[in-house]
Amino acid sequence: MKTVTVSNGRHTLRMARIVVGDNGVSDPARQKFAHWCFDRYLELGGNCFDTARIYGGGRSEAALGAYLAKKPRDSYLVSTKCGHHDCGKPPLGRLSREEILSDADQSLRALGCGYADILFLHRDDIYKPVEEIMPVLHELVTAGKARVLGASNWTAGRIAAANEFAEKNGLTPFSVSQILYNLGLTTAAQTGDLTHVVMDGAEHSWYEENRFPVMAWTSTGKGFFAKTAVGLPMDPQADRYYGWLPENYRRAERAKALAERLGVPVSAVALSYVTSGPVPCAGVTAFSTEEQFTETMRAAELTLTQAQREYLEGKGECPV
Repeated sequence: MKTVTVSNGRHTLRMARIVVGDNGVSDPARQKFAHWCFDRYLELGGNCFDTARIYGGGRSEAALGAYLAKKPRDSYLVSTKCGHHDCGKPPLGRLSREEILSDADQSLRALGCGYADILFLHRDDIYKPVEEIMPVLHELVTAGKARVLGASNWTAGRIAAANEFAEKNGLTPFSVSQILYNLGLTTAAQTGDLTHVVMDGAEHSWYEENRFPVMAWTSTGKGFFAKTAVGLPMDPQADRYYGWLPENYRRAERAKALAERLGVPVSAVALSYVTSGPVPCAGVTAFSTEEQFTETMRAAELTLTQAQREYLEGKGECPV
């Protein structure tokens, strides 16, 4: 499977460009299926599992850790996230020194794998200076608890400021970002969570110019494109994110046309849109059926041309 390089100079990771998310592994009713997905993913050359302190009501890390305990530690990468705000309270990340360190330690105990290959801050608090955040994260790297640092739902401007401070002061910078990025167009207001950061033109320009690696969450648009293409009922959350904008339906039709020409599933085209662009990008995804897993994995080796990506955006005719 093709990879995306994530490096901070001290550690270099070769992350599969398809990353498997939580997939309901903490739900006893879904665990057998989740394990089947994980096994097949590794067999196909995948290597990166993404979780978070808050997923599955706090149970996801332990459930994933139990699965990974049976695998050699050098056979996989695991990313997790700390610093998510308390639900029901003001939407600011919990980014005090005590909160970051406590969350990270809880995550490592739950995962049982010694260290996180990538440790993300799950949310930002724009009122907290990066000068207070980056030294704490550096502590975790120097203590061997994290290899690489990531920012999830941080704007490009905040990442740039944090990394400028880190580099001037000999601290570990952010090396990867998780951002809401897929073929669809939406806004944080439309998702219902103003702490989300969505890939738009300004964000993309910074990522492209700096060749800054991305882990795209909702990389297939919550199934919007695959389901729209075949007329299946839409998941309510996917409809709220993308169904409000007519252009997203036009993009779904173009994805269907391109998929037919390439002889691949629509889900593979949608995922390849983010993994084939000028920004080094892996897509985080999850599955509800074996068929969906198999179809999505067709994107592992599919690389769209620039002309094909532009067609999906409504620029030009469908290229062969």
